[in-house]
Amino acid sequence: MIRSFLSMVSLCCILLLTACIGENYDFSPPTMTVSYSYLMNHDTYEVKKASVDWEGANQEYKKTVDDFQSLGRDQEETEVNAGSEGSLILGHSDFKLEELQASLWQDNEEIKLYVNQFNEFKFPDSKGKYTLEVNLSTDSGNVQYVGNINLN
Repeated sequence: MIRSFLSMVSLCCILLLTACIGENYDFSPPTMTVSYSYLMNHDTYEVKKASVDWEGANQEYKKTVDDFQSLGRDQEETEVNAGSEGSLILGHSDFKLEELQASLWQDNEEIKLYVNQFNEFKFPDSKGKYTLEVNLSTDSGNVQYVGNINLN
C-alpha cells in the first residue's frame, strides 16, 4: 500500500516537472490594449507600438518614431467618455515591470494621467481630440505606444 502511494506521488511529481519544461515564454515587446467606456458600453482598443528598444531572448527590437503624435493621429479614432475610468492591459508580462506612464497630448500640451498599481487611470473631464501616449519601461527594454482618442 505504501509502495503504491509512493509510486503515485512520484508519477505526479514527474508529470508536474514535465509540464514546467514545456512552458512557452514570449520575449517580444508586448501588445497593449486600453479598456475604456463609451456611452453605456465597455470596450477595448489596441494601441500601436511607436518607438521600441527591447531585448528578447534571441532577438533585439529597435524602432524609433520621431513624431509619435502624427502616428497617433493616423490611428483609428476611439470615442471615450470624458471623466471615465480606463485601464492598460499588456499582451503578456514575461518581464519585470519598472514603470508605466500615460499622457494625453493635444498639439504640444501634455496632460499626464496617474496610473495606479493596477494599471488603471482616469480620463480627464475636458472634451476634445487627443493623442494617447503610453510608455512602458521594463528590465527587457522600453516601448512607446500611441492611440487616437476623442473624449466626449
